[in-house]
Amino acid sequence: MKKGSAYWLSHVPTEKFNLIELAHTQRAISNFVKILTKKDIPVEFFEHNRGESMTNGKKIAISSTINMNNIDSVVGLALHEGAHCIYTNFKILKKISNRLIKDNLLGGRRWIEMLLNFIEDRRIDNLIYNNAPGYQDYYRSMYERYYYSKIVNRGLKGKEYRIENWESYMFRIINMFNENADPTALQILPTIYKAIDLKNIDRLRDTRDSLELAITIYRLIHMHFMLFDKKDFKHQHQLNKQNAKKNNPKYYPSKEEITKAFAKQEKFLEGNTSKTSLTKKETKQVEAIGKSNIKIKDVKVLESSCPVHVINGITPSIIESNLYGIFSINNLNFRPQIENGINIGKKLLRKLRVRNEQITLASKRLKSGKIDPRRIYAAGFEDDLFYKIDRANYKPINLHVSIDGSGSMDGIKWRQVLTNTIALGYVALKMDNIDLTISIRTSGKNPNLSSQTAQIPLLILAFDSKKNTLKDLKRLAYYKCNGLTPEGMCLNALNEYIPNSSYYLDSYLINMSDGYPTFETYGVKGSLKVNYRGEEAILDTAKAVKNIKKKGVKILSYFIQSKTTETKDKELNENFQIMYGKEASFINPENINEVTKTLNNLFLERNLIS
Repeated sequence: MKKGSAYWLSHVPTEKFNLIELAHTQRAISNFVKILTKKDIPVEFFEHNRGESMTNGKKIAISSTINMNNIDSVVGLALHEGAHCIYTNFKILKKISNRLIKDNLLGGRRWIEMLLNFIEDRRIDNLIYNNAPGYQDYYRSMYERYYYSKIVNRGLKGKEYRIENWESYMFRIINMFNENADPTALQILPTIYKAIDLKNIDRLRDTRDSLELAITIYRLIHMHFMLFDKKDFKHQHQLNKQNAKKNNPKYYPSKEEITKAFAKQEKFLEGNTSKTSLTKKETKQVEAIGKSNIKIKDVKVLESSCPVHVINGITPSIIESNLYGIFSINNLNFRPQIENGINIGKKLLRKLRVRNEQITLASKRLKSGKIDPRRIYAAGFEDDLFYKIDRANYKPINLHVSIDGSGSMDGIKWRQVLTNTIALGYVALKMDNIDLTISIRTSGKNPNLSSQTAQIPLLILAFDSKKNTLKDLKRLAYYKCNGLTPEGMCLNALNEYIPNSSYYLDSYLINMSDGYPTFETYGVKGSLKVNYRGEEAILDTAKAVKNIKKKGVKILSYFIQSKTTETKDKELNENFQIMYGKEASFINPENINEVTKTLNNLFLERNLIS
């Protein structure tokens, strides 16, 4: 039976989580915290030199060292800190000095704060554990990691921390819920256990109640030490030495071992758990992955499989972080194409207004339907007073424009493609029954690996007219052509994002590319892991296109020529048609507006009326 994170992890990493897995985990934990707190509290990875790791009530920091052994405890800790955000009064914590000065207790501040942290943790954890049973597995993992250990369990039974002093009392109090706890280990420990009364901790209503109980416990212990006879200390010390000879030294841990485990518990109470930090660059990359909702799709490639990274949207954070090395912060070079594309879109839109029209046909002199007021005069001797109106709309069109974004597209090809794509995007934003999505197929540097040869196929879902705006459309200008051509690999991943054609919808895939499918990446120590090229890659791309066609999707494919391809026209034509079908055509980069003209005619076809 699956428990904890096993329910929602898409796959089980074998080692430390990589950046994409960290981003997915961060998103999942953020959702848990949001559900728990009913507030949008940021969950961030602890960044180097950015202060302490404890929550301040406004955000939560988690460790970046996550693996399958500790993920549930990381979630549990985030939920614990989320509970502080909703149940702990941080104003009381900030003004605790005022309360201690009032009763002349500043000398015991260290112990009072430790007692307060312990009692407040028990109070809020009890609330979550009982009110949100779905989170119990995470809480159990957290306690197992930070409280329970063989050293603590054996230490509670052993000879150490039985001398009447503050350290002994704190060690015994903090571990009072451990099944190995010994209430008789110290003289007034039974009284303290009764005062704290863990079973009825829910009687404490708020942080102020926790503070008052902590002060009460402090006063009990402090008064005990004032009245305690020092001779009893020496007597007890002698007893411990005698017991030490009887105990099995292999079973009971040393004082140093217990002290180390106790220090870990103290840090937990202070909110200072050990949290590995990310660098500033890694933090930006994880943020970019999270905001772009990057997914990894394993697609079948030849005789094996290969992961394709799917980027959902070109966000400011993914541009700034340049996660895959495919974006440029400066888009000044492409501003003319953006403006020109918008102007072309406006001209095209004026021609396409007819698609928003509704064709109406009124049938009169009927024997049933709605009464025609103009024929009421004949009510006495005729029974054809009714009429019916038939309305026909242009059938909705879904266009998916998929562009080859490889390095060979750089230059005039990309500028022309960008202009026409912007024009189509502008039209789709203004039309009710034309939906347009734009994707880019390319490759980029794998952010999970340090090697420069570690390339990864990329599918960028750059724009969706149903949810994006003109501002989002303009971000296409930040993309830079700098990759390989994993054609069929990306088309296999793209398939699920293209809707089926039906009686109510016409679905089209418009492809623009300029070369053969090519992709390779290196594995461990430079060994070639994937070599995707030649006839095998062509047939693999053809198979991916065939699978899209099975959904009733019509494909319009354009091969963008260049001087280097003119000498291979016949070979390219044959191979391009193998991949995309006989309808595939060649166009000059300076005449890419032919694509727009073709689509313009398609939009205006009367047979698209339903």
